[in-house]
This record gives sequence, structure tokens and C-alpha cells, in this order.
Amino acid sequence: MPSTTVQSLSRATTATFEELALLFPEQELSPEQAAAPLDVAVSVEFRGPHRGRLVLRASSSVLSSIASNMLGEAASHEPPLQRDALGEIANVICGNLLPAIAGVEAVFLLSAPRVHEARDDVSRHEDTPTARVIFGVEDGRTEAVLYLFGERDDAAPLSQGAVSAA
Repeated sequence: MPSTTVQSLSRATTATFEELALLFPEQELSPEQAAAPLDVAVSVEFRGPHRGRLVLRASSSVLSSIASNMLGEAASHEPPLQRDALGEIANVICGNLLPAIAGVEAVFLLSAPRVHEARDDVSRHEDTPTARVIFGVEDGRTEAVLYLFGERDDAAPLSQGAVSAA
């Protein structure tokens, strides 16, 4: 049975894709989805009662659908807008997940979503994921990974663009 954190990550990821991108993630991957590379990644760092990072990886084949559904058909062909849309998905997943983990009264500071090139190693070798979920989406797949590094650390630097989660 999955942990509460995995269940919360799964719910937040599914709801965000359904409500924001109008896409319906599938827990059972088809052979085509399972073989699709996770070749685009974005991350959102956060601090508050917990410090950590949410990483969202996706097959580049689903980016056009995400951007089209969120930003309109014209945006679906623009790679920078596709990556921005994926970053917003990651931001919303993180914003929905953190209250489920730490309680609705908890206040977190979130970094702006950061796009990682395919060659970047988003997860550092010493990092151990707290929760991971994988879904089939259209003809590709997505993976959301949560890293928690400990309790409040207000002295830790946060990437540029910090905002308070609502």
C-alpha cells in the first residue's frame, strides 16, 4: 500500500493535469507510454515547515497538448511556452501537495519553476526521493518526484523568484 505522501502526490498530480491541462493521467501505462523517454524536466524548490524540491519530468511528446490546453493552439508549437506550461503544472502540483503534507496552516516559500536541459541531472546523487508517481499521458508519460530534506531551514538560499504559496 502506498504511503500517505505518495497518495497525496498522486492526487495532486492527477488533479492538476485534469483541471489545468485538461489531460487525464493513467496509472496503467501502455507499452508506447512506458517506452517514451522522460526528456524534459522542471523543478520547484520550497522551504517552510519542510524544505525540499518537486521535480516533474515529462516526455516531450506531451508538451504540445499541455501548452495547447493551457495557453491556446498558437502556444502549442512554441518550445519556450511548452516548457513554461510544464513549469506551471509543477508549480500548481507543489502548491496543492504541500498543504496535504504539512497542513493547511503551513506557509511555504516556492521558487519559480526551473527548466532543466535533458543533460542536467535534476536529482543530485545524494538525494533520496520521498515519493514518486508515474502516469501515462496521451502517447507519453510524466513522473513527479518529491524530495524532502528536513525541517524548516530559513537560512537556506532559495532560487530567484520566491513567492509565498497561497
